[in-house]
Amino acid sequence: MKRAGFTMIELIFVIVILGILAAVALPRFIGVSEQAHDQKVRAFIGTLNRTVGPGMWAKSLADGNDGAIQAADCTALVATQLDGLPEELEDGTDCTFNAVTTAGGKFGIDFTDGNATNAPVWSESNSTTGNLL
Repeated sequence: MKRAGFTMIELIFVIVILGILAAVALPRFIGVSEQAHDQKVRAFIGTLNRTVGPGMWAKSLADGNDGAIQAADCTALVATQLDGLPEELEDGTDCTFNAVTTAGGKFGIDFTDGNATNAPVWSESNSTTGNLL
């Protein structure tokens, strides 16, 4: 008579192999969430620099402001030109953005105003608050 099933040795080997796989894979997944938050904010900075900044700069030049962004344009930036902010950021003042640390934000976004020859630029801040440079 033949018995169906696994022996104790086979089950122990499977458990050991699963333990080894878990020990190798777990360290790779630690910090993935933090990296995702950082990349989300960096992608937002790229969007601001590629799409929003040149449009605001062109409007400023057309209005005769020599490329400088007006406070009213910054106030309306989130409401009119963006679908919303990443949860890691909150709207600061003068086109800057501050980190919401409870949502995983680690750094703010600085703003450098445009002029007659250069479009405005957003960049990663050294701190959780964005500063007008």
